[in-house]
Amino acid sequence: MASLVEMLKRAPLCGAFLLFSHLLPSLSQAASCSPCSADLLPVASIHDGDTLRLRDGRRLRLIGVNTPELGQGSANEPHALQAKHQLEGLVKRSGGLVSICMGSEEQDRYGRFLAHLYDRHGESINRQLLMQGAGYLIAVPPNLRNHGCYEDAEREARKENKGVWRLPMKDASGLSGIETGFHILTGYIVRVGQSRSGVWLNLDGGLALRITWDDWRRFNIDDPDSLLDTELEVRGWIYHRDGKQRMRIRHTSSIRWLGGE
Repeated sequence: MASLVEMLKRAPLCGAFLLFSHLLPSLSQAASCSPCSADLLPVASIHDGDTLRLRDGRRLRLIGVNTPELGQGSANEPHALQAKHQLEGLVKRSGGLVSICMGSEEQDRYGRFLAHLYDRHGESINRQLLMQGAGYLIAVPPNLRNHGCYEDAEREARKENKGVWRLPMKDASGLSGIETGFHILTGYIVRVGQSRSGVWLNLDGGLALRITWDDWRRFNIDDPDSLLDTELEVRGWIYHRDGKQRMRIRHTSSIRWLGGE
């Protein structure tokens, strides 16, 4: 494993700055969530920890939060039922009424409305879920409103070992090759590649991280090859293409650089 000093020697200046920005707490992101002035609306039902239905029929998917999945004909993922109960509790304490502010991209491919949810007191429910450890922060551009606020909330939950942060962290080298869905993993970059579409970071065990050139600009790293042998923590959705496991990375917060920790 490369030491932090070795990584900094290899990395260009902008890459070294990025590395330290992930290793140290970011004061610039110690922000409050943006207020939402929308009217209160009644909730009809809670599907799981990050999805609910309004009485008007709209199905909402919370932005910035990904909670464990309830089983659809299979076993629940660890902490999935607890996450659902946590969302139910927050909605109940709000009298069954919530305000919603839509994301810049308003719907996902499943037709769900992408929303920042607030209780009757104007407090962010997304943030409260992350603070309780109900799920993991996830950033999907262009829906980055409140990202700094949500990142702070997750950092606190992780520091206090709440909820999902009590679960053991999986290693990418231990993947069987059949996994799909959301995962948070640690691993080492054993190969770096570039194509017309973007940068590829292959982890030990075979998982390939795909970062398009548009998304790569956010990382502010001049030389992708400087990341070879770097240890990281990565989060996102695993999918299969050409018989191989892949994960698309959309935002810098989906990767946490672990070198030197």
